[in-house]
Amino acid sequence: MERDLLEYNSFEQTARMREQLEAFQQIALTVGSESSINTVLQMICDKTTQLMRAERTTIFLVENINGHKCLNSTIAQGSEVIRLEFGQGIAGHVAKTRETINIKDVYKSPLFDPSFDKASGFTTRSCLTMPILNIEKELLGVVQTINNKHGYFTLSDQDLLASICSQIGVSLTLYQYYWSLLNKNSEISEAHEKLRQKNLELDMLYELEREAAVASDLKSLAQNMLAKCLKAFRVGYAAILMNIGAEHRLYAASGDTRTRITYHPKLIDILPEFLSETLRQPDVRRISLREVNSLPEDSENALTKSLNHLLIAPLLKDDKVFGALILGSQKEAPGVFADSDLKLASLFSVHIAPPLATQLDREEKEKQQRLLTIGQMLSSLLHDMKTPLTNIYGYSQLMVSEADKKKRASYADVINRQVDNLKSMSAEILQFSRGESAVILRKTSVHTLLLHALELLSDEAQKRNIALSCDENFHGSLSCDEVKLLRVIVNLSKNAMEAIDRNGAIHIRTDEDETHVTITIEDDGPGIPPAIAKTLFDAFVTSGKKGGTGLGLSIVKKIIEEHNATITWQPIHPHGTAFIMSFPK
Repeated sequence: MERDLLEYNSFEQTARMREQLEAFQQIALTVGSESSINTVLQMICDKTTQLMRAERTTIFLVENINGHKCLNSTIAQGSEVIRLEFGQGIAGHVAKTRETINIKDVYKSPLFDPSFDKASGFTTRSCLTMPILNIEKELLGVVQTINNKHGYFTLSDQDLLASICSQIGVSLTLYQYYWSLLNKNSEISEAHEKLRQKNLELDMLYELEREAAVASDLKSLAQNMLAKCLKAFRVGYAAILMNIGAEHRLYAASGDTRTRITYHPKLIDILPEFLSETLRQPDVRRISLREVNSLPEDSENALTKSLNHLLIAPLLKDDKVFGALILGSQKEAPGVFADSDLKLASLFSVHIAPPLATQLDREEKEKQQRLLTIGQMLSSLLHDMKTPLTNIYGYSQLMVSEADKKKRASYADVINRQVDNLKSMSAEILQFSRGESAVILRKTSVHTLLLHALELLSDEAQKRNIALSCDENFHGSLSCDEVKLLRVIVNLSKNAMEAIDRNGAIHIRTDEDETHVTITIEDDGPGIPPAIAKTLFDAFVTSGKKGGTGLGLSIVKKIIEEHNATITWQPIHPHGTAFIMSFPK
């Protein structure tokens, strides 16, 4: 059922992503058509309502009437034209502050003006309001989407609306530019060419969005972005520099559409001053490397590559620079990168930054999760080391007082096996740190395995006055990891001893049928408390054990599953517990 739920969630996410991509593609196609600006905005408004799962969306544009700026609802679903002063209502406040406002319950907000609801009969519950800016960060208007059908708008909805606002800003910028040029008859041809170029840029932005959506990791995402940059700017070199902690990671690509693109990720220890300046001040910059006196050696190897000019655009997250998009040209003539290239680079960096930042966050979370898991494994390792260390200590004490040479050799053999056991446990954490996790399966005599287990358990059993017994109904071999399976049997038996405390019995039994071999460990202890019965094999579940970590049974279950086997438990009448391990033959 859990797998079905995961598959359903994955299907839902994929369907939602496909819906978003199709909507952005339709927006791009409409912007590139000859439709009027109102037609484009109406389509964007409808798509926004659909994508945001909202009831209504309103697009306010800034109007300048005799030098006085106000907001006018150019597109308002289900409402008459609304005109607002800057600072009036939620939309007016967003226009004034240029800050996004996400309100779960508008009637609890002092910014909400209920008069619009009273006049229209519509009930506003939640709303998400965001400013529309152009490339130069000038305010063009405000978009407001109302009443999320699932209750309220999430942070994910905010990210989606930010992308939509970017599309609206591009659309308005394009049309303002388009109509201003159409008014000049002598520049009509040039206007059409620039509009065509802008449409190409918009197509590239759509491709960027699509590539970002399908990239599986940071490396593939960076490579996809760089390939698009090489094509869009028609340069032979592109790179993405990211500042990750104290590390400067550079993903670079060189080549063109006619030759194979090569990728060469690098780490830069010391950044040149012009790059450090970019990471401090978020400005798009043109750099002539001929004017740079010297570069650190690793920067020179990574950046120059016979380049003469660089165009550098910062990558921002929450208004903070975390990296830069770098474009390089081998041309020697000045003015290689025009002002239009600066604007396009700025636009590209705005679209590239969010998915890169998301992948960086994901990478950091994966590292943290890996450290957490390693910490848990270290805890389990220390938990399981107690048994062999106790045995080593006990048998070493026996060796000191034992005069018989054969007995001393027998004790030494036990100690050697326990040392090997400790080595195996230590190797597990090393395997995990290298991304490895596997059992080493060998044909092992079950009788010999049980003898070793009883040998390790006998000393503590005598101290607690617990009777150990074994009934072998299977006399063959089992394909298993002897060290790990011995660890399982000893762990389960030790748990039983701690549950009994004193004066009890533990019985180990083996059985077989046509397909499986079972090993059962029974005790006459108090049994499993009902409070943990359903989560017994989960990590950090413990009850009544002083100093217990709650990791023992989760480790046991993991080892058994690595053997493609199963482990279950059942209560014993009148009291006690039986753990049953079933191994395929």
